[in-house]
Amino acid sequence: MKPTHIVLSVFLIAACINLPALGEVDKDALPSVEKGFSINFFVREPHIINPSSLCFDRKGRLYVGAGPQYRQPKEDSPTDYIKILIDNDNDGVVDKVKTFAEGLNCVQSMAWKGNELWVANAPELTVLRDTDGDDVADEYQIIYTGLNNLRHSVHGLNWGPDGWLYFTMGNTWVKPNAPKPIRDLQGIPSDDVTKYPLTKIYTRDTYPKSYHPLNKQEMEGGIFRCRAGGHDLELFARGMRNPWDMCMDSGFNWLATDNDPGRPGERIFMPIRHGHYSMRHPWKFDWMGKHIAIAPSSDLFPSVSGSGTGVAFYSSSHFPARYRNHYLIADWTNNCIFLYNPEWVGALQVPAETKRKIVDGGATRGGDLGYKGGKGRSLFRPTDIEIGPDGALYIAGWGSVYGTEYVPAEKWTPEENAKYQGRVFRLTHEESPLIPRARWDTAKRTKDISQWSFSELLEDLGSNLQVWRVHAQDELVRRGDVVRKDLLIAIQSGDLNETQATWAIWAAGHIEKALGGGHAQIVDFASNQWPASGAGNQAPADVYRLNAQIQATRILGENLAAHAIPTLIKLLANEEPRIRLAAMGSLDRIGWGKYSPAILDAVADETDRVTHYTNWQVMRRQLPENERRELLKDDRPGIRRMAALGLMEEGDRELQRRADEFLGGNGSSPGNPLKSLTLTTDEEYFRTSTQVDFAAATPGTVRYTIDGSEPSGESPEMTRQLTVTETATLKAAVFKKGRRLSAVETLALHQISDSEWKDRLFIRSIQGKGMAEPYRAQLDALQRGTLVYADRNYTFTDIPEPLAGATHIRTHNDDKSNTEREFLRFNINLPATLYLAYDGRAKPPETLVNGMEKNAMAIGMSNGEFFPLYRRSVEAGEVIIAGNKVGGGGGDSMYHLFLTKTGLRKTNVAAAAHAISKADPEHGKELFFGRGTCFACHKVQGRGVVLGPDLVGIHKRQDLKYVIKSILEPDAYIVEGFQQTRLKLKDGRELFGMIQEETAQMAEIFLPNGKRIVVNPDEIVKRVDAKHSGMPSSFAYTLSSQDVADISTWIMSLK
Repeated sequence: MKPTHIVLSVFLIAACINLPALGEVDKDALPSVEKGFSINFFVREPHIINPSSLCFDRKGRLYVGAGPQYRQPKEDSPTDYIKILIDNDNDGVVDKVKTFAEGLNCVQSMAWKGNELWVANAPELTVLRDTDGDDVADEYQIIYTGLNNLRHSVHGLNWGPDGWLYFTMGNTWVKPNAPKPIRDLQGIPSDDVTKYPLTKIYTRDTYPKSYHPLNKQEMEGGIFRCRAGGHDLELFARGMRNPWDMCMDSGFNWLATDNDPGRPGERIFMPIRHGHYSMRHPWKFDWMGKHIAIAPSSDLFPSVSGSGTGVAFYSSSHFPARYRNHYLIADWTNNCIFLYNPEWVGALQVPAETKRKIVDGGATRGGDLGYKGGKGRSLFRPTDIEIGPDGALYIAGWGSVYGTEYVPAEKWTPEENAKYQGRVFRLTHEESPLIPRARWDTAKRTKDISQWSFSELLEDLGSNLQVWRVHAQDELVRRGDVVRKDLLIAIQSGDLNETQATWAIWAAGHIEKALGGGHAQIVDFASNQWPASGAGNQAPADVYRLNAQIQATRILGENLAAHAIPTLIKLLANEEPRIRLAAMGSLDRIGWGKYSPAILDAVADETDRVTHYTNWQVMRRQLPENERRELLKDDRPGIRRMAALGLMEEGDRELQRRADEFLGGNGSSPGNPLKSLTLTTDEEYFRTSTQVDFAAATPGTVRYTIDGSEPSGESPEMTRQLTVTETATLKAAVFKKGRRLSAVETLALHQISDSEWKDRLFIRSIQGKGMAEPYRAQLDALQRGTLVYADRNYTFTDIPEPLAGATHIRTHNDDKSNTEREFLRFNINLPATLYLAYDGRAKPPETLVNGMEKNAMAIGMSNGEFFPLYRRSVEAGEVIIAGNKVGGGGGDSMYHLFLTKTGLRKTNVAAAAHAISKADPEHGKELFFGRGTCFACHKVQGRGVVLGPDLVGIHKRQDLKYVIKSILEPDAYIVEGFQQTRLKLKDGRELFGMIQEETAQMAEIFLPNGKRIVVNPDEIVKRVDAKHSGMPSSFAYTLSSQDVADISTWIMSLK
């Protein structure tokens, strides 16, 4: 079915994104693929728009969840739908589309179990049933409600061989009537007593679609699981931001993606039970889990601005062997599909090689949330991927905008639908034929599964289609003892592929539990004491047996086989870390009971990273607090460490402060709020030299580096005062006997060059009376959220455009009563405009504002006050300012002082683009690391901080105009994860910036000027989306058109 319409330019409409008009969408352009692959459109608009999820049914037909709900739905918005895509003639193009269900909120994941299609449609988890076989759902049952809104919601539905439904859940807030385990994760207080799962059955017409308004109230995301029917919902893992998809490999090991909070990038991780992946952790933030208090992650996406979506494990036979048993991972913002080759390092799955793109739609060119079309440019924005029964990879592709513009449902017309796009691609390989339909669409597919033979069921256990595995396993379990012996014979033959063996042994385990048996065969598998009756032709014997041993060990715990505890304790000493991990997981399910001493003996010297993490997480659930506190004095360091880690995660502040005592030097990092070293300098910007002093609360030796590298026990020792004579990034920490005892503190120091001295406004030699002696100039730093006074917590909330990015001399409010005629004096190197903001409740003294012009501007503060502004021109040299009440009268609050370089005017994109012909890249580099302050948020050539998107190689992704516009109009292109958040605090401050790290004890926010502020989450009164880029908006006023041209040209040269 090939649509004939052409989709022309559209506007990207979203609550917090304001993108420019888009160019023409080339509806026929396809993405590039790795040599040997071919890609085609399986279906495209107008049949679907903005698809988010795919799944196959028992007949091998592809279902797609799509529609207009995303991004800003209202109660009367048109709804999403699920459609069946049918290719009857096997030509790789859909020739029939049938609507299976409609009237749904945003459909973001689907998974079949029996005759039930489980659907994640925020804020619900819904089950759909077709009871009369007409391919139209006629029963709609809500299982859970009150879940997240569609921004970061439920994704990744997967039925495991253990019979649990696993799903990911993002961190946007849930309602008070959400299921209790989900409320508990987010700390939502509620007296709601709704009994879940819900049981009421609706029709399409009576289905009560809920409404959960979109906002950016971020909490904590995680992974949950429930049993069939939605029973026994429980938390599996936590500490995530927006985990989108997850899938299992052939050995029932999970891999998932999580969208980052800004840096260092999207992560790929292997979810483990009880794992905490650091978002909202009680005391530690470590995105990649290198710290032993955090569950480890496996890998990062190659770009900070990536967005992991669909994940699939390829074990089919169509792609050549070199692609099999690999993961395929979709990246929505980088418009590509990665090939990810896993290997085991202990009990952690990590990449064996650098992942590479096998499908590439080209770099993002419209801001990371937008799409800039053009002739030959593919609209390829993958949101989900599934492997079909033919072995092809099917890829859901989003449209060209980040969500539809709101119109009420009654006004949703074909013409409105035609503004948007959506497609499904099909990826095949030329080296080998697709699996022919005659091989997979056999006669058994037309029969009731109860009529299938054992071999027909066994065949589907090894399929790449989850629905077939689940359906076949359920039928085997239903048959029970009738097939039990056949299953064991098949497993022992060694002739099953790994997927088959995994699902078969779990089927045997389910049957054993149902029969109330003694698990003798399962224990034999777990002990690796079973005879192989065949030669085995699917995998090496040792690999096959290891997988059977792992699965059997897990089954003993799932089935609560208490009599197998001695066997499991023996397995804690197995040489294979994955066996030890499985054994501890099963002991966690069964309970330690009287075996605690023997278990502690077995795990005291555990060295595997994942297994050790699981051991202490299980310990804190199996042993009461008083026993674990006694273990802090245990003779075995490993036991002391396990006990301490558990108690620290439960909030023991004293142990957190003593982390290094128990963790052997692994307990401190830049995310630790327990600061024990302070660095200060008389001048961060200096002409010839500056002095750095330190104060260490922790006894030990302060060691430092000045090249930005991490200090070690071999680094130079800082004694008393350090003199710095050139630009440097100073890093220092406290060490004792070679072991680091404190967090690494960083201080950026900049030597002012001769050209900078002639070009940038500097304030030096500040002298004053009263509290004025320690006054400091905040160079080019005036932004919303910065402090008003040095001795108060008010922050600026409204700044007139001409003052954005001005240099601020931060006064003390306690100096408000000073009457001196020469209260404050300082020197400036260039002519400037001086602005004085005075308390609007009083008339300023004439002596203070003599020669100044009052204008219509005023500056606002978080205490609700607005101060009018006065200004005058000042020449280079000494400037003298009188006291706030010179002459005896005046305002009850101290004034504020700001300075801008004379002659600055607002720069626009056109003027900067015109100046490109005279661009000086070397001057641009100087500006980048100097007056432009770009290095405060971007790391380039080893200098700066990794807060903003990576600029290296940007010329491959964007054009020069994009860079210019991003500098001058930062809100035009907002990269996902780099929007500002506004925090209102109990102490009166309002902060605007990007939250980078957050635990139960601290939230780290970076203001647009790069300044890092740490606040206690308990002090946050309100948190909202500030609807602005994290980049400063002041460059249009602090940089000339030639400056912008110079910086942009240099940035485009970065390689």
